Amino acid sequence: MNCEELIGSLWQDAEKKIGAILRETEEEEERITKEALLRISRSREDSQLRCSSAARKRKEETVAEAEKRARLINIAEDLRLAERLYRISQASLLKLRDRDYQGSFRIMAEELPPLHWKAVRVNPEDAVIAQEHFSGAGIIVDNSISGGMDVMTDDGKIRVVNTLEKRLERAWGDILPRILKEYYGTV
Repeated sequence: MNCEELIGSLWQDAEKKIGAILRETEEEEERITKEALLRISRSREDSQLRCSSAARKRKEETVAEAEKRARLINIAEDLRLAERLYRISQASLLKLRDRDYQGSFRIMAEELPPLHWKAVRVNPEDAVIAQEHFSGAGIIVDNSISGGMDVMTDDGKIRVVNTLEKRLERAWGDILPRILKEYYGTV
């Protein structure tokens, strides 16, 4: 083999080796690029998960706070409604005098223990009927009483308030839930 053939052969081998090195380099570059892109993608996903987790947590906190405020507003509104209903109920007590009120007064007087009552507070319209049921007692008229009586013994140790106002006050805890149930059922 002559010198030129040898040089040509070496050049061919060199070109083959250079081609192989270039292919390996390109493959290595592709592999490194894929790995880098995969790492970037994983990092982006992790970051999004952390962000969405934080956003979800913040959203849950915000919703919980809003629900708490809404409950407090509803409670405040229910209290205002209950107060209005109580005032309306108190104002309506005078209407109870329209139906056999003398019979109701007698029943309320009979509910009292048989003691010697010294003072009896009643609605001004009940002064005569109170004198009939509590002879010997001082009758005191009181416009704040719609019906019934507020009585006290001679020594002042025993007092019984058996007025329509007191009955409403005592029963209000049972009445209000029924009214609210009916109200919310229709609203």
